[in-house]
Amino acid sequence: MKASVSVIIPTCNRSTLVTRAIESVLSQTYTDFECIIVDDASNDNTYEVVNSYSDDRLICFRHDTNLGASAARNTGIKHSKGNFIAFLDDDDEWLSTKLEKQVKLIRSLSDKVGMIHCWMDYFGQNGRIIKEHHSVLRGHVFPCVIDRQRMGGCPTLLVRRKVIERIGWFDESLPRGNDGDFIRRVCRQYEVDYVPEVLVKVYTNHGDERISDKNKKSIMNALKGQKIKLEKFSRELSQLPKQKANIYVYIGNHYAELGVISKALNNYLKAIYLVPYQKHLYKIFFRKLLFSIING
Repeated sequence: MKASVSVIIPTCNRSTLVTRAIESVLSQTYTDFECIIVDDASNDNTYEVVNSYSDDRLICFRHDTNLGASAARNTGIKHSKGNFIAFLDDDDEWLSTKLEKQVKLIRSLSDKVGMIHCWMDYFGQNGRIIKEHHSVLRGHVFPCVIDRQRMGGCPTLLVRRKVIERIGWFDESLPRGNDGDFIRRVCRQYEVDYVPEVLVKVYTNHGDERISDKNKKSIMNALKGQKIKLEKFSRELSQLPKQKANIYVYIGNHYAELGVISKALNNYLKAIYLVPYQKHLYKIFFRKLLFSIING
């Protein structure tokens, strides 16, 4: 019998972490789900750990080569059967009522609401909360999310299947920012709503590499994501100069992090040209210009 919710967990070399994610799904008070775990060509014993569970709601697929989180989520979507689709990262955790509360809400709303999100907290060492992400975005929120990820990440989402069939799957060309891209494409065509409770725990202190780490590779991936955003949403951004300027600032910041000050300054100037009345942009520009002069 087809489950009403398909839960998708992409994983790679996280045998010591993925069990927490899986068990948080199996502990849900809402039980009409299938949980699809996609092992993205792990070279540890992740696949064996996942297959050690006897619960028949768990389904595991394995990639022969590493394709990235977006491709792993897409594999999960391809094999899913639920009317609603939810996502969980392998190093995060749901609270037990996450699906119950979100399914109840989305079923009470019209089809113009394509996606539900909730609140999430970030946990560091000793289980302490280091950051709270309590978004209150509701309704048509596309202008609020086009320049920045102001909604919760993938683990907070519950999406109608027909929405994904319409807007498309995850962009596999984006190693970073693919969740924000997916959310933007949903919000471009649908309204959203949310459950005002923390139902997701995000863990940052496990020691494994994270996509959002501040290393050169991660910064380059973030830079690529911002540039693609300018291309993919060019029509909408032409009507949203402040948001477009913000994207140029983010691009400038990434170039500054990489030490490419000339390109950083060029993008800050593009931002100033779009919204010359934003005084803080001049402060950023002249601060980076002074840095460039001092450091030759």
